[in-house]
Order: sequence, then structure tokens, then C-alpha cells
Amino acid sequence: MKIPTKAELERAIEVPFKKWAHRCHEVSLAIVKSGILGERVRVARGTCPGVGAQHSWIVLGWDCYDPEAKILDPTLWSYDKSVKGVWHGAASKRGHRPHGAGSIWNYGRPPNPKGPIIKLPGLSKAAKAFLDTAQPGGLDLTGWWFLAHAPVQGWPAKDIIEAMLKHPKLNCMVPIDIVGMVTDTNPQQLYLREAGKPCAV
Repeated sequence: MKIPTKAELERAIEVPFKKWAHRCHEVSLAIVKSGILGERVRVARGTCPGVGAQHSWIVLGWDCYDPEAKILDPTLWSYDKSVKGVWHGAASKRGHRPHGAGSIWNYGRPPNPKGPIIKLPGLSKAAKAFLDTAQPGGLDLTGWWFLAHAPVQGWPAKDIIEAMLKHPKLNCMVPIDIVGMVTDTNPQQLYLREAGKPCAV
């Protein structure tokens, strides 16, 4: 993908570069919604060295959790004075780390159920196999909450989280950033170019 120039991005979102400072999610989302980067891009939110609070940037692809994903960070310069203009490169180069990054196998397994078991219909074989391994006794509300807040790498998170979003007792458990970065939904229209499917988060 050819990276647009600063001037091209300014024209795409109709906001001068000097007014982008410290508006990381707003500017990243405006660029994504403008269409200048194509369709398969999304806003990621997490942390980055040099930024004191949570930060947002654009993933030039669909996998926010690939450390070698190409990203575009339009506002890093306003937090880190060593950065000039719009920063782009591999996520790992500057340490951009989305919320939910990490291996679930290093995080631990859901607790043994103490309440009623809740099953999700329509899961793939891989999702069913993972759940049987993670907690053979099945998951109660506490177990599902644990899973919703676990790192998303190393398990079929997309499949399982999308199923959780359809369940009336589980859909409120999944953090909005995880929904926006893992699934094909677009909660509150904050991550993707298109509105996406309805989401109860």
C-alpha cells in the first residue's frame, strides 16, 4: 500500500495537520472513514512508549495483534517530539501494543464453575475444542467474564467473542476495544470504515 502524504491525509479528513495533536482516536477514525487507506483497515487502541495514556493508531490490514502489522500513527508526533510528521512502520518498531495483546496460555484458565453453565450455540470445532481444553466443566458467568478479559492471542477469540455478543447475558462483558479489534462488528462505529453489525456493547 502506498502511504498517503501528510497533505493528502489533511485533504481526506479536511482537518489541518496542526490540529491533530492529542486527538489520536478522532483523527485515526476520520482517516479510516475517509476511505483513503482502502477498506481493510481499522483503528487500534492500546499503549505506545512515549504516550502517557492509552493511544490509538491505524492498522493497515485486519490483524491488530500482528507485531509486524504495518501501521500508520497520525498523532504520535504530538506526544513524542522525536517523531516528525505521520509515523508509519511495523507495530513492533515503536512498541505499539493493542489492548488484549498476549497469549492466553500464559494468562491462565477460567475458574471452575460455581454457577449455572452457559453454552453458546453455533461455535466452530476449533472453538469447541478450545473451550473443552480451557475448562472441561464448562463456563458459568464468572468463567465467561474471565475469558472476555483474557489476552486474545492463541485461541479462536473472534469466533467465541462474536458468539458472546449474541448472548443476552454475555454481550455486555466484552470490552469495547476487544470487540472493535477482534470481530467484524464496529461498536459505536469507532473502529472500522463501515457501520458494521449491531453490537450490544
